[in-house]
Amino acid sequence: MLEVALRDTLLARLDASRTVLLGAIQGLTEHDFAAVLDGEVGGGQTVAQALAALAEAERRENAEVRGEPVIAPGTGRPLAPQVVHALAGASYRSRRYLEDPAADASSARALVDGVVEREASLAERIRNRPPTQPPPVFPMAGR
Repeated sequence: MLEVALRDTLLARLDASRTVLLGAIQGLTEHDFAAVLDGEVGGGQTVAQALAALAEAERRENAEVRGEPVIAPGTGRPLAPQVVHALAGASYRSRRYLEDPAADASSARALVDGVVEREASLAERIRNRPPTQPPPVFPMAGR
């Protein structure tokens, strides 16, 4: 069981980290979520793909600290609503682990350290991504 002070500190770190990440995606459009990060046109990771990978990493790490089997993620193109939902689910699992009486202090610290590091890195990449090109505008015939 985690000491209350440690648990509260770790929960506060998770909350602060998620707030920074959500701030980085606040105001992004569907077009922005589909944009390539880091300017790697033609092969780079999109914002949505990076967020999906982030959620998957947290979900996988949660399974490992609990000793549960790691289930392979679904396939397909990640969309903004699904990745935000996946992030919320992964965060919920992390919080549940920290509140679990069986939680181990070193595993809990490692889980939170990993989440915070990955979220900070991705938030920075999202904030520093190249400007998104506006979607094409097609003239309407007869207008």
